[in-house]
Amino acid sequence: MGLLEKLTGLKAPYPGVRWDSAGGRILAATDAFRALPVEAQETALMLPAWDFLKVDGAVYAKHIVEKTDTEETFFLLPALGYNEAIEKIRELEKQNRFLRDQLHAFVQQLPVPLFVVEEKAELRITFANQPLLELIGVPLSKLYKGLSLEDVFSDRTTEALELLGKARQTQKPQQSIIEGFRPSGQPYAYLVRAFPFEAPNLRGVFFAIADITKEKEQERRLELQNQELTVLTEELRQNQEELQIALKEVEAARKEADQRRKELEESLVAAQRYQRTMLFRTREVINLWGRDNSAIVARAHSYVGGDFLFAFRRGDYGYVVVGDATGHGPSGALLALTVRTQLLQALAEIKHPQELPAALTEAREALFEILDVDPVRTLSNDGAEIGILALPFSRSGMLYYAGAGRSLYLLSPDGTLHKHKGLRHSLGWNVPGTPLETFSVAEIPYQAGSTAFLFTDGLSDQHDPHNHKLGLRVVEQWLAESANAGPEPADKVRHVMRRWEDFRQEAPQTDDVLLIALAL
Repeated sequence: MGLLEKLTGLKAPYPGVRWDSAGGRILAATDAFRALPVEAQETALMLPAWDFLKVDGAVYAKHIVEKTDTEETFFLLPALGYNEAIEKIRELEKQNRFLRDQLHAFVQQLPVPLFVVEEKAELRITFANQPLLELIGVPLSKLYKGLSLEDVFSDRTTEALELLGKARQTQKPQQSIIEGFRPSGQPYAYLVRAFPFEAPNLRGVFFAIADITKEKEQERRLELQNQELTVLTEELRQNQEELQIALKEVEAARKEADQRRKELEESLVAAQRYQRTMLFRTREVINLWGRDNSAIVARAHSYVGGDFLFAFRRGDYGYVVVGDATGHGPSGALLALTVRTQLLQALAEIKHPQELPAALTEAREALFEILDVDPVRTLSNDGAEIGILALPFSRSGMLYYAGAGRSLYLLSPDGTLHKHKGLRHSLGWNVPGTPLETFSVAEIPYQAGSTAFLFTDGLSDQHDPHNHKLGLRVVEQWLAESANAGPEPADKVRHVMRRWEDFRQEAPQTDDVLLIALAL
């Protein structure tokens, strides 16, 4: 029984169709779909999931409920006025995100411990840089879970709150020396300076910290650091003024179309840089497995996208994680960052690759909560396709692979390509009435001389100038052919991407592309 027959509640009132996406043949459709004009039907079949369809004054949003390599089932749900509201919301979000990204980048660039508490945050720290994490001795994962003033000042949080309150009340910089004891029992002394800032949709207080534990006994050095902090405060104040001026210029530039496009371009370039820093963690893979043993290609569909990559070490194994969040562009990147955060939290305590199914189950539950998905009642196609490969540093024994919607390919020394599948659907996929899939981990003998490939579906979903889809089988053929391209992973990746570019020619890139090759 097809999905259209399963969802009887949506069959009559809404246009819906199940069709052969590879052959272009409609397999089943509701009466409402067949009632649409033929041109509208054809447009709906090729409509991206994030776009809208307008038919005789009505607006529909495409909602894909099931998709395979050859078939796709979707419904057209009423969305009159929704697309206009979305555009307005996106514009406001873009302005707010631009400001927050600029603030975050500014905080990260400063060499002194620094963090930000926004107006409504109270004890919660919104932004913090690496020097602060090193000062208080907490890992980066703690920042994702949430930092508070107690993590910084431990038993002297009250004094920090008083300083925060004065800065907010007077709207002028405030300074104080806070002394106390860390949880380990070691004493500390911080010279803390809090100064307020205000910009459209964003208001809070900067906290700059100088560790003067030793300098308390050396007044000369304390005075020198105080002067440096004063200079830094003035630089921060000037930077705040420049940021406010820039925001006013942006607001004025919105009235001129040409200038607006220029500002949008600059914002997207900055977003692309942030994505490569936060989502494409290629350096982690290189540090984990070696520069000569790894090759990576990461290309977003536009400036930013939904693909992500990161790696980490736990015990005797290195873990490489490849993901493809639903959609592309800013929405895909935001969902990718959300999924990556949940995976990092779920994988933080893993001790052996055999625990990967439990970690993926935990990440799925957290993602359902964030996406407001009730497994019993909510239809969801949002989430991310995931592939996790565990590599033994001993270069022997077993490989471990767990995935959701993504497969692992191993190219043996004799040129044979082996495919290891994960779950069929992505992390976050749900259809009411269908039991949740159970995650599993594949144990694969380590064969030296082999090459492991992980990639997202942007590689196989590419279209040529004639709108012909590349397909997974062709990509698999290219992977097998890469055995003759050269011994290094970079040789094999170049071979695949050269064939991909020859197929694409001048056609625009269809989706985000991520391909990684690891030499065993």
